[in-house]
Amino acid sequence: MSATIAGAISGMSNKDDKETTVRIVFESGHEQLVENGGCRPLETGQGGVVTIDSDSKVRFALFAGTSCQGSRALASGHGSVTFGDPVLAGAVVIG
Repeated sequence: MSATIAGAISGMSNKDDKETTVRIVFESGHEQLVENGGCRPLETGQGGVVTIDSDSKVRFALFAGTSCQGSRALASGHGSVTFGDPVLAGAVVIG
């Protein structure tokens, strides 16, 4: 799990002061915007995550619990992705 978090956070660069915004789309169609990096809880009651829309350089990891530590990593990657089956995640780390 720590390797997943480290991998997502290592994508952050101190040279780049631009804000990073990632759009997360849930089964219900609801969208949550996550700005900058770090671990963020996902909004509840919207079903699973179906899409993560971001810049191709941005890394992410979805976690089962509402925290990124002590929770099981469910999916990780970089850039935009659409999941064939909704991912029932409680938190995301963006890097």
